[in-house]
Amino acid sequence: MRELSGTAKAGYFLIGLFGSFPGVLFAWLVGKDGWGWSEGGKMFAWIGCLFFVILSIIMTLTGSLVAVLALLTGNGTVTIS
Repeated sequence: MRELSGTAKAGYFLIGLFGSFPGVLFAWLVGKDGWGWSEGGKMFAWIGCLFFVILSIIMTLTGSLVAVLALLTGNGTVTIS
């Protein structure tokens, strides 16, 4: 088994990050031996996908917390003049 270059690792990570589950599935379907998929590319794609999922959960929770706090303090109103 050969070692992946840093660019290939970053590429597979970005496929997982921006493509999430469909991106990893697409990379798995079109991945060929010798292109790095079997040499560790799938691990970096899944790490990117996991990073995307964790980041989206954090953003959803903090956004909803800010919205609830704005409504509770009265700062969530919009005035049109």
